[in-house]
Amino acid sequence: MAGSAALALSAGTTSSADPVIPICQNWLRLNAEQDALTLRWQELESFVGREYNWFRLSEAERQLVPEAAEMAAIDQSVDALFNTRQDILSRLPDIKAASLYGVSLKLSVAAASVLPDENAEAHALLKSTLNDLIMLMEAGGSLQK
Repeated sequence: MAGSAALALSAGTTSSADPVIPICQNWLRLNAEQDALTLRWQELESFVGREYNWFRLSEAERQLVPEAAEMAAIDQSVDALFNTRQDILSRLPDIKAASLYGVSLKLSVAAASVLPDENAEAHALLKSTLNDLIMLMEAGGSLQK
């Protein structure tokens, strides 16, 4: 993921100098958390589909499946994470980056927000631009954020 490349450059970052850094880092953390929960949901859904014929159960029958409570909790958490991420994303364009690292984090958020299966070209462009910026930062010694 594009965010991981920028996060790898985060050692020694002073977020007080660039207000965009903690905001983007928070968004990327929330995004990773949502991704992990989504994977867990998929595992559970496959399991209950196979073991309990989940897709043929009524809503009342589904509530009796032991994994149903965890699935419901994941569903609520994913919804909350999505809403929080969207709120941050809507405010992020108005927050000016004060460092190249801040710019790289904003690009990381943008790349993670444009899913490859929804817009492959835009996603590839964002990732490529982020990688270019990181290479320039490394070459120019601009890793001081």
